[in-house]
Amino acid sequence: MLYARSRGVPAGLAALPVVVLIAWSALHSPWIPLSASLTVLAAVLVITVGLAGQDPELDTSTAVPWPVWRLGHLMLAGTLAAISVLLVQELGPEPFDMAFVVRDTAGMVGLTGLAATVAGARFAPAAPVLWWAVSALMPPGPSMPTRIVTWPLGPPDDSLTTWTAAVLFVGGVAAYSARGARC
Repeated sequence: MLYARSRGVPAGLAALPVVVLIAWSALHSPWIPLSASLTVLAAVLVITVGLAGQDPELDTSTAVPWPVWRLGHLMLAGTLAAISVLLVQELGPEPFDMAFVVRDTAGMVGLTGLAATVAGARFAPAAPVLWWAVSALMPPGPSMPTRIVTWPLGPPDDSLTTWTAAVLFVGGVAAYSARGARC
């Protein structure tokens, strides 16, 4: 419980459904991938709270190895973000594709883990926001580099966008679990 409180987890859990509901209702557009992707981004930004603790001494005083705690933190946070988006979107006339939500959540969580490891927990939300902004501004195209950059808005049945999100997820979770957030 001390771990969760020191990292702001209760506040993040309380804010998650509210933020997802507000994002979904405010950002609902006729183009479903845009609404789904923005709602996932909002959920991931809420769960990025707490990727680093306030006290490095407290972080080293646990009986459970820190890589296990950090892995569990990201996995649970990503799962809760995806579930909250999938539950809230059921209120609308056209539900989001579950594969789309899972892929985007995994990729954004991975980006957050990578950013926390490289730039620090304070700047962890910047990576998913910047990647999403670039993908939203970039015109879609059939070329491989374009599909890699625009994966958050790509179709869920595109194997390249799915692999891009998977690589980001595995890389981000592995880096954050092994090294933790940079101070």
